[in-house]
Amino acid sequence: MNFLYQALYLTDTVAQCILFVLLLRGPFRKYIAFTVYVAGTLAVDVGEAIAYYRFGWASPIYRKLYWTDHVTLDLLLFLVVIAFTYSALQGNPLRPAAAKALAATVLVALILPFALLHGHYNKQYGFFTSQWFNHVSQIWNFGAALMNLVLWTALLSNRRRDPQLVTLSIGLGIVTASAAIAWGARQWLAEPNRWPVDSFMTVTHLASLLLWCWVFRPKAAGPAGKTTLSGSADPSSGAPSPGALTTS
Repeated sequence: MNFLYQALYLTDTVAQCILFVLLLRGPFRKYIAFTVYVAGTLAVDVGEAIAYYRFGWASPIYRKLYWTDHVTLDLLLFLVVIAFTYSALQGNPLRPAAAKALAATVLVALILPFALLHGHYNKQYGFFTSQWFNHVSQIWNFGAALMNLVLWTALLSNRRRDPQLVTLSIGLGIVTASAAIAWGARQWLAEPNRWPVDSFMTVTHLASLLLWCWVFRPKAAGPAGKTTLSGSADPSSGAPSPGALTTS
């Protein structure tokens, strides 16, 4: 089973590298927050692999690095959903008001782990422990899954919705929902029995990566030998693709 998990982990890392390369070919300008998340995930995987083989999975250094990395990535993923939701509201007259609501949502998400996990639970385990990090990951992934429903609502209500953004949001839904379930299930399992849950989380994350790679796959080369990306603007037109992010 350890071999199976390591094979999944390696395949997941390779898929992340491919996705990152595809993003650097052009779409990163349109999806900056998403690119930061992908780059962060790749950096975390490399850093954890080095720490694992140097210190071992049971070492305090590896455990602290593991939880810090994953909570940071969960927060980044939550912010990606927020950024996509704001992008999906382009052209909507309610967008300025929605921007304030989204900013307030981020603030609540940052405060919530400290507010909910205070009191008896904190006295028993304390902040910034493995148990606390586990609950924080569950809260933020559950929150991201709920916000992804808001994103889908915003996309479906927009007649000029970006098909590329719709597909990306499907991948986000798979990642956030499966992670929320997995982090919740891990609390009830002893450490040696957690490999099925961890494998489930890796498989669903890999499925999302493959979906995202498909979204950004290169199309057939154009007349000048240039490669255009799925859902991207035609390089010869100079016009932005529908739903492209703008700065105000």
